Amino acid sequence: MLCPRGHATTSEGKKLRLFSRYTCDVCQERVSHRGGFYHKCTAGCDFRVCGICKKEAEKSNYIVEPCTFTFPSGLGPFEIRSTRLQSHDLNRATATGRRRDDMDMEDADWALRESFFQKSASLRQCWSALHQNGVAMEDSGGQRFISVQVSPVAPVNLSLEVRAANRIPDIPGIMVAWMYALQLEWPMIFSMIDQREDDAAAEWNLLKVGGFVYLQPSEDGRPQVVCANSIAFHPNGCMQFSAAQPWCSEWTSKLVESRRFHKVTAQKWAAAGACYVCWVCPEEKLLRPGARHGGFAFLFHELDEEDVAGRDRFFEVVGKPLGAAYAGASAGSPVQASMAHESTLCAMSFRVVGEWPATSRHMEASQRRCFKAASNGRWALLAHILAEFPQLATAKDDSGQTVLHCIALGRPKTRRAAELLRLVHSHHGDLEAKNNEGQRAYELGDLVFKAQACEIWGLSPDLFADPEVWFDYWDVNKDGHLSPEELIPALTAAYEVGDLGRQWIESYVNTHYREMAALDPNALLTKNAFLENDGLLHKLQSSEEFISLRGQEDSPRIKMPALFRTEGRKKPTAADKEAVTVFSARLEEFRKKFGWVPGHAAPSSSRSLQVPAPFAGGDIDPRRRLKAAERMLAVSFAKTTARSGKEWLKGFSIEFAGDDAGIDHGGLTKAWVQEVGHALWGSEAFFDMTSAGSFLKPDSTTDMLLHAFHVPSESLYRWLGRFLAYALYQQCVLDCALSPWALRWLMRVTETQAALPALLKEAAGSWRRDGSDGSRIATISGSVLLSHMDDVGLPPETPLRVSGQHIEATFDGETVTAVMSEGRLHWSDGDVWMRCSEPVLLAPLPVWEQTPTGDDQLLEDLATMDPAMANSLWRVRYEMPEEDLQWLTFSYGGKELVPGGDDLEVTADNRAEYVRLCCKAALLYTSQRALQAFGDGFFEVLPSDMFVGAPVDIFQWLLLGNAHISDTQMEKLAQIVIPEGLVPKHLKDAAEVRDSASWIFEIIRRSDDNFRSRLFEFWTGNGRLPLGGVEAIEPKPRIQVMVSQEKQYVAVDYVWEVQVSGGWRQYSAHMSGNLNNMFEAGLRMCEFQSGQSKIIIDLGANLQINTRTGERRRVRRRPLQSHPRALADTTRERSSDCEKDRLDR
Repeated sequence: MLCPRGHATTSEGKKLRLFSRYTCDVCQERVSHRGGFYHKCTAGCDFRVCGICKKEAEKSNYIVEPCTFTFPSGLGPFEIRSTRLQSHDLNRATATGRRRDDMDMEDADWALRESFFQKSASLRQCWSALHQNGVAMEDSGGQRFISVQVSPVAPVNLSLEVRAANRIPDIPGIMVAWMYALQLEWPMIFSMIDQREDDAAAEWNLLKVGGFVYLQPSEDGRPQVVCANSIAFHPNGCMQFSAAQPWCSEWTSKLVESRRFHKVTAQKWAAAGACYVCWVCPEEKLLRPGARHGGFAFLFHELDEEDVAGRDRFFEVVGKPLGAAYAGASAGSPVQASMAHESTLCAMSFRVVGEWPATSRHMEASQRRCFKAASNGRWALLAHILAEFPQLATAKDDSGQTVLHCIALGRPKTRRAAELLRLVHSHHGDLEAKNNEGQRAYELGDLVFKAQACEIWGLSPDLFADPEVWFDYWDVNKDGHLSPEELIPALTAAYEVGDLGRQWIESYVNTHYREMAALDPNALLTKNAFLENDGLLHKLQSSEEFISLRGQEDSPRIKMPALFRTEGRKKPTAADKEAVTVFSARLEEFRKKFGWVPGHAAPSSSRSLQVPAPFAGGDIDPRRRLKAAERMLAVSFAKTTARSGKEWLKGFSIEFAGDDAGIDHGGLTKAWVQEVGHALWGSEAFFDMTSAGSFLKPDSTTDMLLHAFHVPSESLYRWLGRFLAYALYQQCVLDCALSPWALRWLMRVTETQAALPALLKEAAGSWRRDGSDGSRIATISGSVLLSHMDDVGLPPETPLRVSGQHIEATFDGETVTAVMSEGRLHWSDGDVWMRCSEPVLLAPLPVWEQTPTGDDQLLEDLATMDPAMANSLWRVRYEMPEEDLQWLTFSYGGKELVPGGDDLEVTADNRAEYVRLCCKAALLYTSQRALQAFGDGFFEVLPSDMFVGAPVDIFQWLLLGNAHISDTQMEKLAQIVIPEGLVPKHLKDAAEVRDSASWIFEIIRRSDDNFRSRLFEFWTGNGRLPLGGVEAIEPKPRIQVMVSQEKQYVAVDYVWEVQVSGGWRQYSAHMSGNLNNMFEAGLRMCEFQSGQSKIIIDLGANLQINTRTGERRRVRRRPLQSHPRALADTTRERSSDCEKDRLDR
């Protein structure tokens, strides 16, 4: 067995290793499923074949399935026609006419005698034309012949059944060869003869296209011709072929050397691009795994050229008895008569290149046959007729229909339909042609037909009339979703906009693609996300922005719609919610490394943080609540501002001063986060208000008043970053009024940090010249160097590159390099920089690409802080006319964007640079130090690499959660709480307890959002839900149903005892019942008054503590050893009490 390049494969199989995943290149199955042994190419080609396929190939036992697609995807099927060629009409001869006995693997010159052309009148005319043109020759014996090319002879190895179907003589040792078509100027030959039809169609096919010659060894060992068969196309022909198989250039070289390839003469094959054909003999040891029954190889280029396009292919003969029923039917039988009639209707001879129908009657008959084949669904026959007669692609029948109408109504299978449509299109078929009823083929077809027609004819379907077809048409990559690159031209064509409209659509898609694919969890615009009720199609139908685009070019005075919405925050998409779930789980795993477990007390490594208690009245008195919250903020800042990021990760156990709230299981932390957030955003003391929320104060604000103390602004914002990171770390949600850009900035930093080389991370920070007065001259942030040499305008940005161990930068057209050594930067121009005393920067400066997509992203980021300004700058960038630009200069907020910016006008050439500088001035440089401190503080607590790959607004979704608590969420919460969240646990299945809990949820369902928010704040410590819904709340909410003390709803199977000097003393039945209820509820501490003493029972430590004397005693819980009858009586009594209580209610 040979590999595709013609090399032998190893004879001994190699056993598959453990966990190997090799696949057989023949059967495409895993080798592990095919015996576990495989063979490789001996020459080192990347080719493996399983042991079973190798054995089957060596036994010629592999399976070849038929393919009926039109050439070049398929070949045939062929109907075999017997000719009247006899043994003396064809024999093997030398160039001088002498017979040859040697049989080699080269094509040989054979002599086709004059006697063959005496079979009919048309053949006699053909011989005369050949003789007149000097084609005929004469041998030494005076016999005339023409030279024909015949392939090497090989034995026939088909079964008897298949031989009978293909009219192969049943003779022992029968052999086969292929006689190639005469290489003539056939149009000239046809012009010299009368082409009236006679009974020589089979013989003409042999001369024009070629045919099979069958031979048998004679007594002297010479091959003797028995007969010859020609071929004609038939959709159900007996001889069928495999689908097109790849062909290697090595095989071409070998066959060209042996003169095996010959010019293609058939019009159908030549029109598809085929140039040469070769018959590959049965069992010829050339192909993988071998041409067992022979086949045809086609080249689509000249013999001295390479197969650059990879179109060369091979079709192998199928050895299955597909047409045996026809051949085996008895003569005169109904089956034979029916098939003979079908053959007459469907079989068609091949036409040669340049051949035209002999008469108009012949052309009319071909047209009738074409439309009959199309009407009856004979798609293979229709494809053959169209290939033979291209002009029929535009013909019409009596009803005015074209073949396109027939294809649209017949609805062939997808691949066959595509094949036919491409064939009609290549022959200039008119998709706009109408039948007598005024209908176009496009209107009659189904969705598949419309999509394929639009793709092949290059037409764009209507977005709203045929949305599915529209989607399939614009899905160029056929990957099941529309990418931004596909969606932009699709919407441009759908709304028929010009250059400005296209630019608006491009910017909209670049900035809103995630929202356009909001329903897909992978943020891809799939067909479902496009067609569903709330999908993109629905938005486009109701979108005022897109509706106003139509006709925009005809009304230039009307401005383009606003690109960015000015109200509210972005709603999370399905992909955002999925990302929140993923990264919440990642945070949970991160917390476990430091000992944090949901629903449990803070780990022992945490620090106790005592802060003032919040105002007990809540929002009843907003002023007093804010004042108490500000005290809590001041104390929290003072006690934690010096803590490192690692200490923040170990965490804090919150204690409210003067409040006996108990141990912090997470609820106190949530309350602390909520109140500190209220202090931060309850007034405008620490932030400036923008249209999109609060933002950090400008760098000109150097300090702020915190309660009664002045603190540096950078210190407060660095603490703010740590605080928000800790809130995420503890999975708290809060009403964070911070501008979305401040949180998106963190993700931009994360993206930049992930792509940053290690050398630039090491060089990050502020630098001064060695020996200078200590003032900074530059800052390296990410891959950008900011110069501070000139305070006028924005700090100039210089891109940095890394080459080996050197940092490269280009100043004024000259490239300089720097090397880090002992904490200094040594530049190639002799300059040496030292670090300033400022801390190392953990948050690198984000960088936006200077491309249209990068500009759109920059504007989108600006819209999260100031959407109105972002819309205005987009208009400056693309829409504002030049006469209006002259009123703008390179300044922003009273400061020059570049030196001399007040005198530099904005023009059409520099407007893009102006917009970029305005965006950066607003986003980065107005509050540069504050943003830097905020980012550094955040990443001191949570490492940036934890969020690589997250959506840009992940921090916003994690922190804000969802303020709306819907009925659906309440239903889910009820399912979580009832019964598993009911306390005491041993009564969770009691009908009365469940009913009581259900009443609570019924009351909640009837309430408004404000009541639900206040209830959740009381219940879970926060009035907002996590974005993951109630399922994401940790610890899980519970409801404790208080049981009447007069009725014994307590466990009677256990009693509690306290250790005294004389042994163990049992608590009262009532006290034991209460302790049982608390124990089942998972509570730890119990307090009660005994005389003048306050007694605390620690159920977890099994201790009783007298707070006045400090005395400690051990307590225990043990089963009650009761008599079964007494226990039964108690149970009956308890049931009776329950029934009485129900009736009383």
